[in-house]
Amino acid sequence: MSGILRRCAALLSATALIGTLSTSPVHADDFSRVDRDPMAGAPVLLEDGQELETALFSLRVADEDSVRAYAMMADEEVRPRTAYVESAWADRPEWTDTTWATDPADRANWIVRHSYPNLPLTSLASVSGLPVLEEHTAIAATQAALWHVLDEVDPSPEGNSEELLHLFEYLVQGSAAAEGGTTARSLELSPSHVETVAPEGPLGPLTVASSGEVPVRVSVRGAPASWLVDAEGREVSRISDGDEVYLAVDPSVPAGVATLHARGAGVPLPEGRLFTGREGVRTQPLITAEPGTAISSTTATVTWHAEETAEAGTEDEPATSEPEPTTAPAEEPADEPEVVTEVPKSEDRNQGSGLALTGTWLSGLLVIAGALVVSGLLILVLGRKRRN
Repeated sequence: MSGILRRCAALLSATALIGTLSTSPVHADDFSRVDRDPMAGAPVLLEDGQELETALFSLRVADEDSVRAYAMMADEEVRPRTAYVESAWADRPEWTDTTWATDPADRANWIVRHSYPNLPLTSLASVSGLPVLEEHTAIAATQAALWHVLDEVDPSPEGNSEELLHLFEYLVQGSAAAEGGTTARSLELSPSHVETVAPEGPLGPLTVASSGEVPVRVSVRGAPASWLVDAEGREVSRISDGDEVYLAVDPSVPAGVATLHARGAGVPLPEGRLFTGREGVRTQPLITAEPGTAISSTTATVTWHAEETAEAGTEDEPATSEPEPTTAPAEEPADEPEVVTEVPKSEDRNQGSGLALTGTWLSGLLVIAGALVVSGLLILVLGRKRRN
């Protein structure tokens, strides 16, 4: 009985280790929220007759600073107390992967850089050719310009003030010549995923891109006997913009998944950064309208596994392998290879990367199975004690 219990304990230990491979810590101060009442702008009458309210929101970025931000879509609401995170523009192909001469993301960045509140009202009025400009008009015109380039809606030529329409046209026309390459996150690791078969040295490299000059902290979680090194093999815990980092793994660990974390405090947050609902929560996407600072973090994953051998792919399917011909027919029918072209189910299961045990779904199943096994054994032991 003690031997069975020891084997079950070993199963649970392995399960816990596998669960750790797919788990990464979450920092509460990495989240951002709309933290107070927005500054109201003038309403905008659209071409379809719909009248929409406009506002300039205040976004508290990871408890570090508050920056003002605009909505990006005309038909979405900001959900109260929703957690926001800085997101990559590249994750929104409708704004970054288009056939237009200038991407909507680059145009939106140009608009917030050249409008209120990044520019004072007097400066914005001067460059746009207006004698005077009020705050609620500047907010409405900027919001309408963002809706135009991101959501393809337009203000009605009637029902809106001349100042609003004039500033709207100035921002839309100016953004048409926006330069690209302005849509990176304030902190990134690239590539976001590295996969290697039978590595003989450190895995990588991964390159950090930061909008700040201060080095950011890097760490690795999820894989035993692994650490971060630079190109010379020296262990590192902080890296700067443009630096490369590698994951060194003990050769005794044949396969695994590791998560690299990069995190920096006081990272400059330029205007034009994209913020969306955390973990895909649906809420109004926001674009920052002025620079600030933030606690920024990002992750990347590294996967490695042993090279698969021929025996591993056919171990469970001896009955389906093609038999050697005993005779050499002079003429083989054209449709005879159909017998061996269908991939058996067991072989299809082995076509992955060999990391099935590191999946989050399977680790959950193993935890449940291990708990059930231990519970059953305890019930059996207690039952026997009572009978004795």
